[in-house]
Amino acid sequence: MATTKNGKQPAHRPSRRQHIIAAAVRVFGRNGFAETSIQDIADEAEVVPTAVYYHFDGKEELLELAMRRVFDQLNAVVEAARPESEPGDAEGLVRVIDAVWEWVERNPDEARLYQVQVASANGSVKVLRDEFEQRHIQRGYDYLPEGSTRSPRAAKARHAGQALAVRTLISTTMLVTALRAEGGPLSGLPSRAVLQAVRELALRIVAAEETSAGQQRPAEQQGPEKKVASRT
Repeated sequence: MATTKNGKQPAHRPSRRQHIIAAAVRVFGRNGFAETSIQDIADEAEVVPTAVYYHFDGKEELLELAMRRVFDQLNAVVEAARPESEPGDAEGLVRVIDAVWEWVERNPDEARLYQVQVASANGSVKVLRDEFEQRHIQRGYDYLPEGSTRSPRAAKARHAGQALAVRTLISTTMLVTALRAEGGPLSGLPSRAVLQAVRELALRIVAAEETSAGQQRPAEQQGPEKKVASRT
């Protein structure tokens, strides 16, 4: 491997760009954005700082590209586990949970970056996060029953409940993996036991929505006798 006189790797090699992004993933995940410098990323990548600036405008661009890498990987993992062309069912939901769990286990640096940055995202990273969340929110609705109500108020309430259910489905796995990080409150528990608990919670959420959809129709859809009885 070619190096410069100071032992650092040269800037211009095409593969160096991805090498530096990978280093940025690790450093941002460890230190956060504010506490990370270009020098830190250069040291992690074993290049001189000018090599970083040769490929990137600065650490803002590097954070955006690092987060894009994380989101692209997660999108690919979820799509492989349950393609959008397949219906959303309990089996598919468990496959997705297992696939994301395995991705976290195999990619601790990317998972840590997600956990550190996704909640505080702003600017271009926030745009990426919002696109990512919206995509998976739409996919999440596939797991819930459609249902129908004639009352606008009931429809609004049902939509709010389903939106909460979907967001819970999406966030549970990643939040639990954050709690399993070294020193976290779940770090001492066996991985498979925690994964099983996540699966069961997700299936309970779906089952609760199915029960809600199958409950008795609201009063405005019932006959006159039922409406009267419901008021007494």
